[in-house]
Amino acid sequence: MNRAFKLERRRWALWCGAWCALMPAFLMAQATEQANPVAHSFDGAYTIAGTVVNATTGEPVQRALVSVLSETDGREVASVESDAVGHFAIERLAADKYPLIAAKRGYARSFYDEHEGFNTAIVTGPDQDTTHLTFRLTPHATLHGVVTADGGDPVESARVILFEKRQLPGSDEPIHERETAITDDTGAYEFGDLGPGDYLVAVLAQPWYALHNRNRAGASGTENNAQLDVAYPATYFDSTTDEAAATPIALAGGNREQVNLKLHAVPAIRLAVEAPRKADGRLARPQLTQMIFGVPEGSESVGFLDALKTGSTEFEGVAPGHYEMTAGNPQRVLELNAAQSSTVDLNNGIGTVTVTGTVRRTGEAKGPAEAQLFLRPHGTTPSHANLTATVQNGHFQLEGVAPGNWTVTAEAGGPFPSINRIVPVLAITTDSATHTGNALTVQDQPLNVTVILGEGGTARIDGFARKNIKGFAGVLVLLVPKDPATLQVLARRDQSDSDGSFSLRNVLPGRYTIVAIEDAWDLDWTRPEVVARYLAKGTPVTVTNTQDARLQLAAPVTVQSR
Repeated sequence: MNRAFKLERRRWALWCGAWCALMPAFLMAQATEQANPVAHSFDGAYTIAGTVVNATTGEPVQRALVSVLSETDGREVASVESDAVGHFAIERLAADKYPLIAAKRGYARSFYDEHEGFNTAIVTGPDQDTTHLTFRLTPHATLHGVVTADGGDPVESARVILFEKRQLPGSDEPIHERETAITDDTGAYEFGDLGPGDYLVAVLAQPWYALHNRNRAGASGTENNAQLDVAYPATYFDSTTDEAAATPIALAGGNREQVNLKLHAVPAIRLAVEAPRKADGRLARPQLTQMIFGVPEGSESVGFLDALKTGSTEFEGVAPGHYEMTAGNPQRVLELNAAQSSTVDLNNGIGTVTVTGTVRRTGEAKGPAEAQLFLRPHGTTPSHANLTATVQNGHFQLEGVAPGNWTVTAEAGGPFPSINRIVPVLAITTDSATHTGNALTVQDQPLNVTVILGEGGTARIDGFARKNIKGFAGVLVLLVPKDPATLQVLARRDQSDSDGSFSLRNVLPGRYTIVAIEDAWDLDWTRPEVVARYLAKGTPVTVTNTQDARLQLAAPVTVQSR
């Protein structure tokens, strides 16, 4: 099916492994042209019909809006509401390929047989059974609760953060932040429109009565009241302050789960730190960032009145927890599991380095005149934020890169103004060697690299997935590069349509094998050893450096069992 209808369901975090074009034509068309549906004569001989059911209970869903879309640009061709028994029928359609979408309040809007953003389009024509479809809609789940403090009083204006545990194969972000809610005056919060999955909840708040007086000259002049110098540590469900002991909440479609959390005030701590100086003698302002499941959740810097006099200053009213402190020039990063007041020595932190280099396309002397380059921590590199650099005239510079393992992604000019598209990083060259793929290891010394991007020419591969001589719908179609080291960079995926057809788009030149696997949407295709057992029965294909070529496979791809 057209890649415009096969969106990867991942946050603009996106650079986490999505290597295909980002902007789906159907979303842009719907956003700008809903009032102008594509012209359709409705003089065809074909019908798309079936039943909409609740994916959780199997019960019919009435008054669901079912629409067929144009495969070319995603605009609506026709739509109808399901009746009292969930049945729908869209008649007088021409022979064509139609993405099918359904929506109803309280359910997740989705395409027919959708998996990870891919779906099966319905192909009308002779000998095609398109009138016995079962369209499964998943009801939204809701997570709600109340945040209370010691004595049972509600905590108003607490920040409740919802995290989702990723299940997508190849994701290097196992836990990501989903959304945030603020409690009302009763301490209540709610997250709605959630899909099935495993979630984690964290709460950040300040006791309304807390006082953090410095008890120094120039402060408030009152004695510091230790009983009021308190803070709420970051608290996780089920009311634990130990991140590792946080209890996951499993949500199924249609569930409404109550998750209450209780906060307990503890003595606040002070973190004293020597204010380092820059090369020009100016003070470098330290920054303290709280980390929740490896995600930065707000930061604060300190003033310098004390630093100017004593050379050191303090963060006050800090809740015990996990933090990252940065300061200095060059910058140093120190991870803290702060449990009590202490003096922080930034010399114990990790010194960061500058990564500079050039960007070019394979086979060419230079790369795009303008692009964006992204570094994100990978594997054992903990708690560091993503870094971004602008590539100008083929050159870039990234400051404050901590030693460790990183992945590199790039974006260059896309087909629409002001919109970039992800360009695959095929290899990275350092002083020592050229490494295939987009992994970069940074040591404790400045690094100069060459980032090699995929060629500008891309191809489209069309074909059919068949089982027992018949087209087979809904299977995972995977394009596997010859070099296993480039699997995550060059692999492409699709889902076969109702007649077994598929289209693999944005394919870069190279040698590949195409495999079609039944019931494989939870298969970890990013691991070469997992994919290897299917290659022998796959279909080999070679893509040459032909700009925007379209290849039609001469023979069908055999569907293999999981």
